[in-house]
Amino acid sequence: MRTWIMIEYGITIALVPLWWLVYSRARHVLDHNTSESFHTHLRSLRFRLWPAVCLTTVKLAATIRMWMTDWSFVEDKVLIQWPLYLCGMFAIFMFSLPELYRREQLAFSSTKGRAGGLSNPIIFLPFSAAFTASAASAIQMLFFAQSPLRFGTLYGVWAGFGLAVAFQAFTYRRHLNRQAAGGKLARQENSGKRFLRMVQKGLVLLVVVSTIVASGLLSSRLPDRMSMMDHGSQSSHGGHANASHNLAGLDHADSPVSAAVMSPEAVSVEDLRGPQDAPPDRSFTISASKLITTLPTGEHTELWTFNQTVPGPELRVKEGDLVEVVLHNVDIEDGVTIHWHGLNVPNGEDGVAGLTQDAVMPGERFVYRFITNQTGTYWYHSHQQSSVQVAKGLYGTLIIEPKEGIAEDVDMTVMSHSHGTSNGSTITLGPTGVLSRRIIEPGTAVRIRLINAHNMPRIFYVSGARYRVAAIDGVNLNGPEWMEDRPLLLAAGGRYDLALVMPEHAVSVSHSLGTINETSEAVVLSATDHDMPAPGVEGTIFDPAHYGAPAPVPFDSDTKYDKAFTLVLDNRVGFYNGTMTNLQTINGYVFPDTPSLMVSEGDVVKMKFVNRGFMDHPMHLHGHHLLVLSRYGIPVQGSPWWTDSLNVAPGEVYEAAFVADNPGLWMDHCHNLEHAAAGMSMHLMYEGVYTPFEIGRSTVNIPE
Repeated sequence: MRTWIMIEYGITIALVPLWWLVYSRARHVLDHNTSESFHTHLRSLRFRLWPAVCLTTVKLAATIRMWMTDWSFVEDKVLIQWPLYLCGMFAIFMFSLPELYRREQLAFSSTKGRAGGLSNPIIFLPFSAAFTASAASAIQMLFFAQSPLRFGTLYGVWAGFGLAVAFQAFTYRRHLNRQAAGGKLARQENSGKRFLRMVQKGLVLLVVVSTIVASGLLSSRLPDRMSMMDHGSQSSHGGHANASHNLAGLDHADSPVSAAVMSPEAVSVEDLRGPQDAPPDRSFTISASKLITTLPTGEHTELWTFNQTVPGPELRVKEGDLVEVVLHNVDIEDGVTIHWHGLNVPNGEDGVAGLTQDAVMPGERFVYRFITNQTGTYWYHSHQQSSVQVAKGLYGTLIIEPKEGIAEDVDMTVMSHSHGTSNGSTITLGPTGVLSRRIIEPGTAVRIRLINAHNMPRIFYVSGARYRVAAIDGVNLNGPEWMEDRPLLLAAGGRYDLALVMPEHAVSVSHSLGTINETSEAVVLSATDHDMPAPGVEGTIFDPAHYGAPAPVPFDSDTKYDKAFTLVLDNRVGFYNGTMTNLQTINGYVFPDTPSLMVSEGDVVKMKFVNRGFMDHPMHLHGHHLLVLSRYGIPVQGSPWWTDSLNVAPGEVYEAAFVADNPGLWMDHCHNLEHAAAGMSMHLMYEGVYTPFEIGRSTVNIPE
C-alpha cells in the first residue's frame, strides 16, 4: 500500500507540468497564422495530450486501489480531485477535440490571419480547465490534505478552480483583442512590453504569497497560555457512524474544561495519585543534571542525564511493589519530568508537563508514587520538551519482575539510542566505536530486553542463536515459537523481550548484518572475551500479527463497542507555531486543533488508525494498553497482541481496542517525538476529570 501512496503522490505532481504542456500547445493552436502552422501545432497538441490523459487514468486507477483498502486514503481525492480532472477531460473530448477535428477537416487554405472561430471558448476553456485541475489537485494534496474531508476545503478548492479558469479565459481574450486591433505593429509593441507585464504579474504574485505566508506564520503561533483540555473538538458520542465526523470538528461539544470544573463531582488530576502515606517497598532518588562528555570522535558534547549517566539508572522492582521516585532537578533550565512509558500508573503520576503536573524547575523536587500492577520491560523519560530532552539523554529503564522471579539465569537490557553508552546494567547501541560484550556460559537461559529509544523504528538482528519473542511492550505472549534469523522491527518507544539458550558459539545483537568486529555497534554474548559470531542471515521480518498461539481475549471484531474513533495520520505543508514546515497531522489537524477523545470510565473503546502519509507513526497512548484486533481488516492470528506503542507504517490500517479503566487526562501521540513536538498529539479525556495545569510561553510547561 505504501507503494500505491507514493505512485499516486508522484503522479499528481507530474501531471501539473504535463497538463501545462498540453494547455500551452493548445494556445499555440489557437494562435496559428497559417494552415500549415495550425496542422503542425495540432499534431503536437495530440502528441502531448495522450500521455497526460493516460497518466491521469493511472492516477485514478491508483486511487481506486487505495480505496479498496480504506476510504480514508482517498476521501478528499475522490470528492475533490476526481471531479476536477474528469470535468476538464470530459470537456476536452466532448467539445474541444470534435471542434478541432471539424476545423481540420475543412482543409484550411488561407495563409493569412487566423481561421475564424478558433478563439471560441468551447475550444480554449476545456484545456484551461484540465491544467487548472491538475494544479488545484496538487495544491490540495500538498497544503490541504485531510480526511475526514471538511466541506470548507471542498468549496474553497472548487471556488479557486472556477476563478482560475475564468481569469485565464479573461487574459487570453484580452490577448486576442489586442492582436486583432493592432496587427503586426501592435504585436511588436506588445512583445516589447511583455517583460514589464511579467514583472507586474510577478510583483502581484509576490505580494499575495507574502501576505498568505505572513498571515499563516502569525496565526499559527501557539497561545501564551492554554489548558491542554481546551483544544480541538471533543467527542462524547460513540458508534461507528459519527465518530469520524465528531473528530473532524463537525460536531462540537462544549469545552470539557468548563464542564468539568463546574461539575460538583469533578476530579482534578492532582487527586488521581498513588498511595501517599504508606511506606514504599522501593525508593529511588533521580537527579537531572548536565554532563560534559567526550564522544568517540574526540569531540566534547553536553549530555543531560539522570544521576550523571546515560541512560539513567535501571530501576528494577517487583510486581506489586509500592515504588517511590524522588525527582530532583539540579540544573536543567527548561525543567524536567519523568513519564513512565508503558506503565499504567494513576494519572497524576504520569509525568506530562502541563497536563498532570508542572515541570520541575532547577532546585525543585517532585515525588512519584505508584504500585507496580504490571510486569515486564518499560522505560522512563522526560515529558517536558521531550523531543530535545530524550535526545540529550534524559531516559532510563524500568524493569518489573514477577513476584516469583524471572525464569532466565541472565537478564540483560539492550537499548537503541543515538548516544551509544552504558550505565553498567543497560547497554545502549549507538556509535561508540567499541563493541559491547557479555560473558555467558553455554547452556545459560538468557532474557534480552530490547528497547527502542529512537524516534524511528529500528531493526534488531539477533545472529547465532534460536530465540523466542517472549513479550511485547511488557505483556507476555501466548505460546511463543522458536525462530532464527528473523529481523525484529521495533517501534519507537516499543519493547521486545527475547528468550534464548546460550549456544556453544557467540551470539550478536546489532542493527545491521555482516561481519562483527571490535568496533561494531553491537552486543556480543560469548563464553570468552574474544569469540566472534558468524555473519547473520537475512530473513523475513518478524510479524507480531502472526506469531504464537491464540488465547481468549476480552473483545474482538464482534464486540459491541461503547465508543469508536478513527484517526487518520497524514502529512502536508503548512504553518506551525510561527514556522512553515511539513506538518504531521491527525484527521487533518495539528495540536491544539487535534481531536480529543471523550470517554467515560468503563467504556469499551475501539480505535482505527489509518496512515496515508509517508512516515511511520508509532502511536503511544498513555495509561492504557491496546489489544490489536486487525491489520488491513485481517484479524490478528496467533497470540493476543497487546501494545502501548503501535507502529503504523505508511499505508497501514490497524484496529485496536481497550477498556477505559484508568480515569484521567491522557496523552495520545506519535512517539516520533519530533512529530509530537510539531503537533502530532491529542488526548484521551475521561468525563468529569480536569487539570489545573496549563502550557504555553507564559508557563513553565513544554509537554513535547
